[in-house]
Amino acid sequence: MSNTYQLGQRKISRVALLTNPAAGKGRAVAASEVATRAFYKYGVDVVSISGSSPEASRALAREMIQDDSIDALVACGGDGLIGLALQEQAGTDTPLGIIPAGTGNDHAREYKIPLDPRRAAKTIVEGFTTRTDLGIMRTDDGQERYFGTIACAGFDSLVTDRTNRIPWPSGQPRYVLAILIEFINFHSLPTRITLDDGDPIEGDVTLCAIGNTKTYGGGMQVCPDADHYDGLFDITVATKMTRRKAALNVSKIFSGDFEDLEEARQYRARKVRVEMPGINAYADGDKYFSCPVECEVVPGAGYYIVPRP
Repeated sequence: MSNTYQLGQRKISRVALLTNPAAGKGRAVAASEVATRAFYKYGVDVVSISGSSPEASRALAREMIQDDSIDALVACGGDGLIGLALQEQAGTDTPLGIIPAGTGNDHAREYKIPLDPRRAAKTIVEGFTTRTDLGIMRTDDGQERYFGTIACAGFDSLVTDRTNRIPWPSGQPRYVLAILIEFINFHSLPTRITLDDGDPIEGDVTLCAIGNTKTYGGGMQVCPDADHYDGLFDITVATKMTRRKAALNVSKIFSGDFEDLEEARQYRARKVRVEMPGINAYADGDKYFSCPVECEVVPGAGYYIVPRP
């Protein structure tokens, strides 16, 4: 492993614990309390922070990262909260710890972080760190945001939008229900995708997933070969297909078993531009920007506390 992806060890004496009270239908609050007790048991001081809005949470995270007495920023919530924390923490020397308490928990799945808050807290206390790739999404007018897992546009972004509006059930079943609902209005979308400034790929597209990691939606392996250590995105594009064929094969697309599906194509690139009029691009389970957007790999910008291999 190159220096870009160096492994390390941090002594953890004091953490800033950022909690999203709404994550996981309130599970984040309970997980935060369990994790806090575990930190105290291991002799680690905890500064609890929770903003009244995403902007307030970002400001608090920024303040904690700038505090030399804080050994780690810890996000207790789902992938959306981790994505929020990344906006302030990416590229810094303060590692990010994760107490998974969301619906999908795809960051935790990628880095093998325990879902149990006590065990997740113990992982943070042990202080084993790794540098990883992150993605950054940009708009033509200069807005930009980091993401840690997968960015998407097309049918899958419509599904994510629907998932975020459905109150029940939780976890992957909610994502599957959203897929079924969106199939009622299913159609492919006219799209132009440009990889590393090459010739554009043009045509009707069902979905475009840009993976720094393998899964989204609570474990759906839409980018099964993605590697957060290689400086490249894995991109899965599903071209136009009938509603019937999409319904019969959607499970293949989301399980990563789509080698025999002619409409599913895979690419690798450092930079991806997606032009898909009228569609919002999502990343880490949250709405980011309206298309067109450009995503680029930022090698070594991620800095996580993870279980020791």
